[in-house]
Amino acid sequence: MFKKVKWLILILLLFFPIHAIANALTEGEVDTEVSEIEEKRTNQMLRYQSNQYTQPEVDGAESEGNTLIDSYQLIAENDSLALYVEEDSLALQIENKKTGFIWMSGLDMDQEYNLNNTWTNMAHSAVTIDYINDDGKESTESILTNQSEITMEQLDNGFKAEISFEEAGIAVPLEVRLDGGSINVSVRQEGIREEDNRLATMRVYPFLGAVESVEESNGYLFIPDGSGALMRFSERHLASSSPFQATVYGEDQGFTRSRNNEEDNRIVPPQQVTLPVYGLVDTVNKDAYFTVIEEGKNFAEILAYPSGISTDFHWIATEYHYRYQYFQPTSQKMDGYNVYQEEINQFDIQEKITFLSDEKADYVGMAQTYKQYLKDNNMLLSKGDEVDTRLEFLGGEVKSGLIWDSVVPMTKIQELPQYVERLRAQEVNDFHLVYRGWSDGGLTGTLPNKFPFESVLGDKNDFEEVNQLFQKNNIPFYYYTDYTKAFNNAKGFSGSTDIARKINAEPIITTKKTNYYHLSPKKSLEIMEKDKENYQKHHINHLAVDTTANTLFSDFNSDMMRSDAISFYQDMFEELSENMKSLSFYQPNDYMLALTDRYLDIPMYTSNYQFVTDTVPFLQIVLKGDIPYYASFSNFHYNPEDELLRMIEYGAYPSFYLTSEPSHELMHTPSNDLYTSQFDDWEDTIVEQYKVMKETLGKVEGETIKDRIVHETGVVEVKYSNGISIYVNYTNRKKDIDGISIEEKGYNVVDRRNQS
Repeated sequence: MFKKVKWLILILLLFFPIHAIANALTEGEVDTEVSEIEEKRTNQMLRYQSNQYTQPEVDGAESEGNTLIDSYQLIAENDSLALYVEEDSLALQIENKKTGFIWMSGLDMDQEYNLNNTWTNMAHSAVTIDYINDDGKESTESILTNQSEITMEQLDNGFKAEISFEEAGIAVPLEVRLDGGSINVSVRQEGIREEDNRLATMRVYPFLGAVESVEESNGYLFIPDGSGALMRFSERHLASSSPFQATVYGEDQGFTRSRNNEEDNRIVPPQQVTLPVYGLVDTVNKDAYFTVIEEGKNFAEILAYPSGISTDFHWIATEYHYRYQYFQPTSQKMDGYNVYQEEINQFDIQEKITFLSDEKADYVGMAQTYKQYLKDNNMLLSKGDEVDTRLEFLGGEVKSGLIWDSVVPMTKIQELPQYVERLRAQEVNDFHLVYRGWSDGGLTGTLPNKFPFESVLGDKNDFEEVNQLFQKNNIPFYYYTDYTKAFNNAKGFSGSTDIARKINAEPIITTKKTNYYHLSPKKSLEIMEKDKENYQKHHINHLAVDTTANTLFSDFNSDMMRSDAISFYQDMFEELSENMKSLSFYQPNDYMLALTDRYLDIPMYTSNYQFVTDTVPFLQIVLKGDIPYYASFSNFHYNPEDELLRMIEYGAYPSFYLTSEPSHELMHTPSNDLYTSQFDDWEDTIVEQYKVMKETLGKVEGETIKDRIVHETGVVEVKYSNGISIYVNYTNRKKDIDGISIEEKGYNVVDRRNQS
């Protein structure tokens, strides 16, 4: 065999020069490399075409629109809108006088639809209810199901009506009023009457703007999932798929059944809805509407059905829960049965539906509309939006032992000033610090107690010295804390009187890496009052509060529904803020935004459900220019290059979770998922990302986002109120957009202020 190989080599050398053989081999390698590069580029383009990015707008077929139907009568009009109502169904037609487009809440009954009677009645009725009879059986009834009795009265700006559902024996009041370019739809609690049956849920105008599947359309549903998500009409889904269903502010744990860890792993819930809003675009840059749930949001669930799921329509609405179903255990083995609440939940429904025209008829216009709404209602205050990096340091973490637990010191308090000086020496001057695990016992397992300080991190004098040093040098130094968590084996609370309980008397408990109970809101206030004295004593005037600002639940231990808890927490943090320079919150719900100085861990993606077609920065557009917000930790990113570009595009500032000691020291602690955190390893990246932010977002400090254009897949332009445009190119090819060059995997900041 060896001789044959040798002769083959000799023949090749005789007939082919050595350089030719070498070139042939090299060309083969080059071809392979080129092929690999092209494959990589193709895969990346597929990624940017996925629903985790925003796709370019296409010129879709304009909606044919609706015509005024004879069965509808003009009930009210103003300079912006004309409101028509059909008396038998209370269905609406709303004419946008600016565009001439006519919105319908129901169906054109002269047309044929692929709907059964139940769906037809719901689609065309103003109100549909679910109710429970004496046997606990649930039934559905719409206005048209049994020809409900309706009495209607015309008002100066709309109408009010009473609907008597024949089969259910339930009466419901309804009001629709014009308000400039909006309509206000309301159902007042005091007007609801029940006889033998009990009201469970209600949908009001669920098919407003509903669109049958149109492949050429560029319209979409907007849902408040994560940073914001679109469900384009051009997509059709299988009937076996699921719709979007998400409770505003997350499920009320006062009613939900406790799950174990195995069940939690099988269920992928949507990201928490922190903003009670949604919208529908009929045709981009033509006609859209945007809904704000003003009242009843604590009991509201947003439903969004794409075409192909249940019906051929794309539709979006709110379902309001007047009674929840819950699990009533009958034994310690958790045997039991499901039952509905006896007492009705007390709330009014109030929806503000704003009709958007022309360039405002897209998700950007919706975000700007909501931003103005929050400002008009003093729910969003300008806190100063300047480039800033979040540096969170882990102080101590608990480590279990055979006899007793110990605390692993990861970053001592006296080590923090040296890191500040190292960064300042490299011209990194704008940042804030958050210190975790500073309480006696470390990060996990000590709450609700917070004081004294953990001794392995430094003594009382060390802490006060660092506090005063940072205050003197105007360095915001936040102490991480929480007013909801009460760890299982911690001290400072009573398991019988201080923890929140479900309607079935079960404790509200979260089972994650470390189990914790939820404190009753009244106990949270009591603890906060006690903490205030210690904060003042130790010169602590910056707090970063986790959980409490975005976790809302009904507590049957203190007879507090979560609608009451909102004002309770608002008052509690308002009182706390009087003694603080700054409060930062992690993913706060909308009712806490007015008290939020920094928004931590802002969602940058969606839940990645199949029915979502695009991810958009709706939340970021709402906040930009008023509240600085921060992405998740950069040392956790699997694709740092793209994530940095996304921060630039979304206007988010970088964050890092850091330690002095190597992260392997946390191997046998609850923080064992912190796999790379040592400051020495991340110092260069901190400096690099800071400088990139100054080059880009530093040019638009305090400015609002005026528009966002996806020029082509992976290439985005964000326009700001001061005339600056920031271009981001995710792709591996240099791009030229209208004479503007953007390097591959790069960005370009363009000043248009002096351009004609």
